[in-house]
Amino acid sequence: MPEPLSEGLRPLLNDLPPGKLLGSCHAPHPVVWMSDKPVMDAADRWKRLYTRRSETGLYPLLLEYPDDCVEPVGDYGDAADAASYFRSEWTAGAWPPFEEWPGLATPAAAATDADVCAASLATAVASDGRARCLALVQVARGADAPAALSWRGMANHMDAQELSAVLRSWEDRFGLRVVGFGHGSLYVSVAAPPTDVHQARVLAAEHYLACPDIFYELPELDWSTYHEELMKCHEWRFWWD
Repeated sequence: MPEPLSEGLRPLLNDLPPGKLLGSCHAPHPVVWMSDKPVMDAADRWKRLYTRRSETGLYPLLLEYPDDCVEPVGDYGDAADAASYFRSEWTAGAWPPFEEWPGLATPAAAATDADVCAASLATAVASDGRARCLALVQVARGADAPAALSWRGMANHMDAQELSAVLRSWEDRFGLRVVGFGHGSLYVSVAAPPTDVHQARVLAAEHYLACPDIFYELPELDWSTYHEELMKCHEWRFWWD
């Protein structure tokens, strides 16, 4: 059974739709709550909870299914490193036009509207029916959520710690914010897309190394112009088989 919650968290959770706590909910395990079913006003609730995340210590997520592919863990840490992961995945000819691993894409300009972009994507994800279940996870930043939940949506390609390392790097460089998960999908907003072609081409290589499935499974994605799309998009979609 979950341990008793702090007096500060109990009123918050009592104000949520029907749901349940997962795991032990005491240190070092994170507090994790998930709704029992899709929530009608999921986007509005997500926005309110997102606004309060610093106060509550709980980061909101929109999920396609309740408690899908997750198992809260206590020691998720930040030992993994994005650059090391990308370098380890690089093979000869991995991503034209680079013959060798080009290093990380340079950071974009400082993002000033990351929260606005995240709220906009939450509205779109819920309105489209992609994810309407609600979750809260006790992490300092959204990028930590896959590792803290031991999310298995991308298990055929990378582990949750590696994914969180990559997401933390994109948070720092491009104003990324994690909005939610599908069965094998990840929904993230991007407030500061790349602004020059070389930067965008290197970032396209990072996307391929993190999630090659989208380039094979989605025929509308053009390898040769994907970097141009990255310069315009404020949502990055990832899907693993």
